[in-house]
Amino acid sequence: MKNYIISGQVDTYRVKVNLFAGSPNSAINIFKQKYPKAEDIFVIQNLFKKG
Repeated sequence: MKNYIISGQVDTYRVKVNLFAGSPNSAINIFKQKYPKAEDIFVIQNLFKKG
């Protein structure tokens, strides 16, 4: 399990949500369940995060 930041366009707003999921695809599916009207959904990776 990993923490993902998912971004999506809901109506006229850009929503960013931290989700804990097994894969990026499952995190996007959780986001779609939470915001069914969302469009332009993608994963934001922490490229500069050390870990």
